[in-house]
Amino acid sequence: MSTIELRKKWIKSIVNVDDTFLQMIDALYQTYTQEEQGLFEDLPVEIQEILIKSQKNIEEGNYFLHEEVMEKVKQKFNF
Repeated sequence: MSTIELRKKWIKSIVNVDDTFLQMIDALYQTYTQEEQGLFEDLPVEIQEILIKSQKNIEEGNYFLHEEVMEKVKQKFNF
């Protein structure tokens, strides 16, 4: 399952889980983001800016799926 498909699945599923499950997921997410923050802050500023811009593009729906890109490459280069 691709990342996009997994995100869509959880967006639809989150309304059906109970409070205990939500609390467990929240705790897991908090732990994950705390660990990730240290890694992010250790990156060069230029890379941080690129990642922030990329995340914003994804949130706004400005991205292409791997399958879409590969299809365009195949068409362009007659694969």
